Parts: sequence; C-alpha cells; structure tokens
Amino acid sequence: MILNGTEKSALLLMSIGAEQAGKILKHLTPFEVQELLTSMVNIKRVSTKQLNETLHECYNLAIKNNAFNFNNSDNYLVDMLEKALGEKKGNSLLQEALDIRNAKICIKALNCMDPEKLAFLLNQEHPQIITTILIYLDRKHSAKVLSFLSNTKRAEIILKITEFHGIEESSLVELNKVIENLMQNKKLILSEKGGIKTAAKILNSMTIKDEKETIKKISAFNKKLSNDIINEMFSFENVVDLDDNYIKILIENIEKEKLYIALQNTSSIIREKFFKNMTEIESKQLSLSLEKQSYISNLSIKNEQKLILIMIKSIIDKGYFALNNLREYYA
Repeated sequence: MILNGTEKSALLLMSIGAEQAGKILKHLTPFEVQELLTSMVNIKRVSTKQLNETLHECYNLAIKNNAFNFNNSDNYLVDMLEKALGEKKGNSLLQEALDIRNAKICIKALNCMDPEKLAFLLNQEHPQIITTILIYLDRKHSAKVLSFLSNTKRAEIILKITEFHGIEESSLVELNKVIENLMQNKKLILSEKGGIKTAAKILNSMTIKDEKETIKKISAFNKKLSNDIINEMFSFENVVDLDDNYIKILIENIEKEKLYIALQNTSSIIREKFFKNMTEIESKQLSLSLEKQSYISNLSIKNEQKLILIMIKSIIDKGYFALNNLREYYA
C-alpha cells in the first residue's frame, strides 16, 4: 500500500501517543484536522518495513512501543481528539470520520448486489439518493443498475450526477436509512465526486441502445449539458485507458487513411497506444507519415476521431466489429 502525505502524517500521529498528537492537532486548521482524522480511521495494520519507510526517525520509537498496533483503535482517537479539541467537538469529528470509513465498506458490498435487484430497491427512492449511491458504485455496476430504470429516470439521474458536489449533512439521515434497508444496518456516506466526467464514464459503460435513449432524454431537458456530456464521452484522449485488445481489433478493421487523419495533432502518448498494437512495419510507416506537415482540417480530424471512438464502443459492446453495428449510432 502506497501512502500519500496526509496518510503518512496520520500514521505518525498514531505512533507518538494521544497526548503528543493532541498537542500537534491544536496547531492545525479544522480542515487539516478533518483530513488527518479521515486518514486515521481508514489506515489498517502496516508492516514494519512500511513503518520504516514512512516514519523514518520515528521508526525505533514506533517499533519499541508497538505504538501503531496499540493505538490503531477508536479509543485512541477519542483520547487524542478530546485532548486537542475538547470532548464535544472531538467526538463529533470522530463520529463523522467513522461514518465515512463504514461507508466505504458498504460501497463494496453494494457492488456485489445483483444490479436488477438493486435497481428495484432504489426505484422508489428520491432521485438524489439514487444519484448519490450510483456515483460511488463501480461505474460498470452503476451502468447495469441504470439499465433497469426507465429512460426518464435514467436521464434524470445522469443530470443529477453532472451537478453533484457532495452531500449535505441534512441529507445524511435519509441516505443512511436507505442504505440500512439495502445492507442490513450498514451506512453510506460520501465525499465530493461526480460531474460530467463521471456521467460520461457511466454512459460509456451502458449499451449503445440505452446510451442513445438516455442522451436523447437529457437533450430534451438541457441541450447544452447533453452536448457537454457527448463531448466528454467522445474525448479522444480516453483511448489511452482502453484495453489493448480493443485497439488491435480496431486497427484490423479501420482504413489506414482514417487512422492517419485521426492521429493528426495528437500527443505522443495517444500515438504510442496505437503504434504498440501494430506490426513494426505498420507503426513505422504511420509514424513517418505523421511527422510530415499536414493540411487536414480540424473538423476532418475530429470526425475521424469520433468514428474511431464509435467503432471501439461497438467492439466493446459486441466483442467484435461489424459495419452493421455502427447503424445503432446513426439510426
């Protein structure tokens, strides 16, 4: 496990004792305290090697007192926070952080639930509650759940995902009740996530038919937002995240001239994604061609890039490519 700066700081505080940690926290801002506390409740047991790497000069002290394993408890956190912030505020911050930790466990469990069953259970809930839960599920699982909702509700949820900036504390009680019903008394809480990128990723994981119908409904609500989502869905930079097998199938079925046009004015990372899935001769020829000055219009480049993304979408949906598959996009 690789720790970031906040997690390393949290590990240090959990190793030096509640009194010393409390004194340190007094000199931090409320935001910094909350960030550290969130990391603390999520840190699990770490190896001696990792303690050595992350704590450095505190290594000998931590190992001698077995400080991390001893202090990796809610009681330690209560003691530390009470010393730093007082009993009332310390307990409040700890409870919020513990809710976040429990929520992450709950999210994993929801990903294991049958999507049709989950959709059925969520269908009568408030759209904002559904939105909140789907944002924190695996995006493929979210797409499957959405596919079992009506076209109108799907569009409404995608709209709300683009507008999502976190949940207010006043909404947490209602959300917890829903999750308790779903997961037998487990709670779900969330931090900031969502936006057009998240909505586009979920839509890209849906079938072509459901994707088109949802976009059409969104367009009826908000044409500009619909265009923004489509632009994100058809961002050519996204090809670098695709499985190489899809790229290979694409290369086998696309005209080389179209690929040449699509790769105009692209980064070396994008080009390399295609080069490494070609034969050495093909990649060298294409690379040399791209080095020459081109007068191809930006519109032509965008059109070929969009075609490639549509082809890839079709390949992902069907497992193979056929021209007939593209008719679903243009029907």
